[in-house]
This record gives sequence, C-alpha cells and structure tokens, in this order.
Amino acid sequence: MEWTAPTEAEIRVVLRYHLEGSAASGSVIEELWIPLTHERVDVALVDSTLKAFEIKSERDNLSRLGRQVGAYSRLFDECTVVLAERHLPLAQEMLPPWWGVWVIAEGSPVRFNQLRLPAKNPSIDCETLVRLLWRDELQQILTLIGERPPAKAGRAWMWAALLKCVDQQDLRQTVAQALLRRDPASARIPTKRFLTASSAIAG
Repeated sequence: MEWTAPTEAEIRVVLRYHLEGSAASGSVIEELWIPLTHERVDVALVDSTLKAFEIKSERDNLSRLGRQVGAYSRLFDECTVVLAERHLPLAQEMLPPWWGVWVIAEGSPVRFNQLRLPAKNPSIDCETLVRLLWRDELQQILTLIGERPPAKAGRAWMWAALLKCVDQQDLRQTVAQALLRRDPASARIPTKRFLTASSAIAG
C-alpha cells in the first residue's frame, strides 16, 4: 500500500503526546498566541522554560516560516521546527543555527527523526515576554514583590513596572509559572487546548 503523508492534525497529536511524556511537571499548550506579532505557535511546552514547536507538513509551504522564526525567537527559550523532508533544504537556509530540526519520517505510525537539537535562545526580548502576562497576573506579581500597582493601572504601566524590578531569568520563570497556573478558558484570545502532562496517561 502506498504511504500517505500525515496531515498537520495527525502530526500534532503525536507531537503532543511525545511532549507530554517528556515533561511530567509541565503542560502542553496548542495555538499559543504571540504578543505584538499575533502569530500562534502550533505547540508550546511549558515547564521551567518555554519551548516552541512549529509543524510544517507535506501539504504546507514555508511562506510564513520567516515571520514565525522572527516572532518565536523573541519569546521562547528553545524553538524547534517539525517538518516534512521536502522542506528541509529551504528551512535550513531560513532557520537560525540554535533552532532544532525534527524531520517527519516516512511510514506509519508518525515518527520524528531529530536532525538537530535546539540550543538556548541567545536573544529573548523581555518586552515581548512580559506581554504574555494578563492584567490580574501582573497585579498579583507586582504586589508579591512589594510594588503594588495603583488601582487603575493599565497593563502597559504594569509591564514597564515589572521590567524595572526583575531580570530576564526571573521574568522567564515568572511567565512560565503564570502560564502553568492560569485557566485557559478565561483567555481573551483562546488557545485550542491546554493539556497537563499527565493527560496522556489519564486518557
């Protein structure tokens, strides 16, 4: 029987369960909104760090990849593209050397060959990262560190105040903890799913 390349949805399911199994204390978020650029990363793994995974199936093209690379590189500690082999030559020209590359293997079930592991992002932009925090999260965080905001303070004021109080490492941990605690049903821009790492076992 002739092999049929998997769809993005099929790849996403396998990727999701792979990540859930590798991060017992973290969570997997699909379609996480990116501040400022309004891109959405296909799958994000949140534990003590933020990791992005972008899928490019056989049926996709790479027309958006350059824009996505720029957006994700401002925010995530590690980034990986998961792609069909036919995309590999062009993708390698477009990706920074610290991005990971997983190639979707031919055959069933869906499998990944890790061609290049991701390295640490050298240039996270704190002004983008802090914008992942919601208003109530900002109020709580600032209050906890002794910088209680005025009652009518807006998000922009609180983003700036928090950036003055914490370094990049503390901000990365603060954002990761906020993402792990929050209820995705309350998001103004909803994600498709929010899964705990244990859901693969429970399901």
